[in-house]
Amino acid sequence: MNHTKITIRYAKALFDLAQEQKVLEQVKDDMALISQVCLENRELRGMLHNPVINVEKKQKVLKSIFGSHINKLTSLFLDIISRKRRESYIDAIASDFVGLYKEYKGIKTAYVSSAVALDDTDRKTMTVILKSLTGHEIELIESIKTEIIGGFILSMDNYQVDQSLTAKVKRLKKDFDKNLYVKGF
Repeated sequence: MNHTKITIRYAKALFDLAQEQKVLEQVKDDMALISQVCLENRELRGMLHNPVINVEKKQKVLKSIFGSHINKLTSLFLDIISRKRRESYIDAIASDFVGLYKEYKGIKTAYVSSAVALDDTDRKTMTVILKSLTGHEIELIESIKTEIIGGFILSMDNYQVDQSLTAKVKRLKKDFDKNLYVKGF
């Protein structure tokens, strides 16, 4: 079975169950927490992917890390995943769950990179413009890349708008490299 099919199926099953039990928001927060912890903690990922470590130890580690911080449904789900020996997929399942939630709520994610941190007015302006263009709520994820000198690079879905100073300088250089001299005039 394909890794993506496994993670989507488990994420969809948990999503449907959370909706049915009316704890979707709490489970979404739990899955976002699990995804973030797995992303930031290489040792945890290594332990979850290690087939030598037995299931009971993995369950104890998961309970000690997440036990009091997550919903009962999420805790039971982690136990089932561990018992089925699918704990190596926990981080991908959590990520897929958050993706399903965003799709369900109509939230699009936009990534913006700038040389300096955006101020509140720029952030709000970007969000309002993107919301009017897409008709969806916008989650703006910001990153700072000093190598773009100024301006910003905005990416969403399969589109990218590059208004960085670095790109503009490259375009100018390309224009100056063209030979505008035409013989005979």
